[in-house]
Amino acid sequence: MPIIAKNPARTAQKALNAKPGILHAAVEEFAEQGFAGARMDAIAKAAGVNIALVFYYFKSKDLLYKAALEDILATWHARVLAAMKTPQPPHGRLLAYLNTYFDFAQQESPACLRVVHQEVMRQGRSTSPHLTKLALKYIKPIHQALRQIIREGIAAGEFQALDPEHFVYSMNGMMNSYFVSSSVIRILSGHDPWSKKSIETRRHEVTKFIQLALLTSRGDALNLTKPQAPMRNGQ
Repeated sequence: MPIIAKNPARTAQKALNAKPGILHAAVEEFAEQGFAGARMDAIAKAAGVNIALVFYYFKSKDLLYKAALEDILATWHARVLAAMKTPQPPHGRLLAYLNTYFDFAQQESPACLRVVHQEVMRQGRSTSPHLTKLALKYIKPIHQALRQIIREGIAAGEFQALDPEHFVYSMNGMMNSYFVSSSVIRILSGHDPWSKKSIETRRHEVTKFIQLALLTSRGDALNLTKPQAPMRNGQ
């Protein structure tokens, strides 16, 4: 029977298209097994590719782990920063940050936040080389922008005279702790903390708590009715 020659361009394009799938499979594997327990062959199998292709792109498990972390944080950073740059008063930009955070939790796999939180917790008091570089590149600009929003709100008389640095820590702690503690919350409450309804309830309650703690009588109330999120990928 005739031998059908392979198309090199098609083969190269197929390999290139496999990269996002490898990253997605890696995030799920690292979230489920942790860095130490994650297996490159399991990632390759979940991505539907040969393990050689995984090593072609990422060389080692450590580099794949770094790439997965960076992919998550880069996506989060871009969405949050874009939302916070809209021309709104301080309370509007703060609400945009809150909504974008919970939108990210809803739209992405729970594994995304879990992997980032695992990396934060994994190092204890020592410094992770991955976390240090990625935090400076992606997290610190958001942190600085949030502090500036709080300062502007205080200067305008909208916000209480709270310490901007510690308010940002407290606000993020309220949001992050819910997802970090999701396994315990599932036991205590009997419901799925990652369900759309649960995340919407958490969004509403965090927004209301911040409104009561932060706004002065001159500040405009944060709109607790979240605007309809745009559909993605034509869905």
